[in-house]
Amino acid sequence: MTYEETEIMNFLKQSPETFMARREIARKAINRAAFEENPHWADAPLSSLLAQRLVEQDDSGHYRIRGYEG
Repeated sequence: MTYEETEIMNFLKQSPETFMARREIARKAINRAAFEENPHWADAPLSSLLAQRLVEQDDSGHYRIRGYEG
């Protein structure tokens, strides 16, 4: 798992029941400076985490840790 994937997973673990928007993840998972430099930095790591079945995506395109049922 890459550094970016790990940071996204750590961020999502803070609220495992909540689906988060891609933009919010990109803005908050690492730091604001990374987001300001490249607002799309989280796209590739999120796609990879989705392919690895570590996260799930709802109909709105938001993400959370896979398997949380509440």
